[in-house]
Amino acid sequence: MYEGFDIWAFLAGLPLGLVIWGIVHYLMWKKGKKERLFDERYTNLHRHARSISWKVMTVAILLAWIIVMIVEGAKLAFFILTGLWVIHMLSWMVGAAIVNKHH
Repeated sequence: MYEGFDIWAFLAGLPLGLVIWGIVHYLMWKKGKKERLFDERYTNLHRHARSISWKVMTVAILLAWIIVMIVEGAKLAFFILTGLWVIHMLSWMVGAAIVNKHH
């Protein structure tokens, strides 16, 4: 750390950012509800967009994993990417189980 670094100002940034995000999220939700933005078409469109995004992320993690293995071998970056892959796949498994339970 450098000499002028204020740890308390740094640590206050996260809660402050979360509060600002919460206020903006609430205001946008109220506006969207008033304008009927959250109808069935909206939810289907965003569900499909998340599905495409998930597939793209799967391919991106695999490519990054291969590049890290070739360039660095089994070092820290490899284990971080492996952890991301496991979390990514576990989240899919849990999501699929929840959806199958409800349908």
